[in-house]
Amino acid sequence: MNYASIYSQLVAKAQNRVLEGYFEKHHIVPKCMGGSNAKGNIVLLTAKEHFMAHKLLVRIHPEIKGLWYALVAMGRLIEFKSRVFESERSKAAEMRRGFRFTVESRAKMSVAKLGKKSPSPATTFKPGSTPWNAGKRGPENHMYGTKRTEEQRKRMCEAQRLCGNIPPSRKGIKMTEEQKEKARKVRAFNKQSKQLGGLQ
Repeated sequence: MNYASIYSQLVAKAQNRVLEGYFEKHHIVPKCMGGSNAKGNIVLLTAKEHFMAHKLLVRIHPEIKGLWYALVAMGRLIEFKSRVFESERSKAAEMRRGFRFTVESRAKMSVAKLGKKSPSPATTFKPGSTPWNAGKRGPENHMYGTKRTEEQRKRMCEAQRLCGNIPPSRKGIKMTEEQKEKARKVRAFNKQSKQLGGLQ
């Protein structure tokens, strides 16, 4: 199979359309292969296309470690079938054994940390503990008063739906008589519970 040809077709398709709704930016020439953030090196892809693009890249350039790491990082965001993703995770783990940052990379990370304070042990989140802002409402919450644009709300909603946190919309789907009867019973029970002192 000619993976390079399929990848080129995917990129060409993305360059000649206007994508509406949720999209992700993709570097045509990956940054780990010398690609830049120039406008001509970036295309907009759907989430599925973006994942497939990275699967194609590791097939075209299996020797480039950065491509494998990027693919595995993407896979953590969405639940993929094990048989689809197992080979990539195994290959990435194999390539990471004995991995060491280069002197140049360590120098860049040191420069990036200059002037930044390390988080206080008192504010560092520990697994199993309760977040410092849990249950805080109104002015006590750090997001109080923050207003998001309609576009930001749509993107956040789409991202949550892709991660499986939001069930698909049931708009336009008619309920069966059995479902309607169950819904009526639930509403009646909730109403009665409220009247009895909010025992729902």
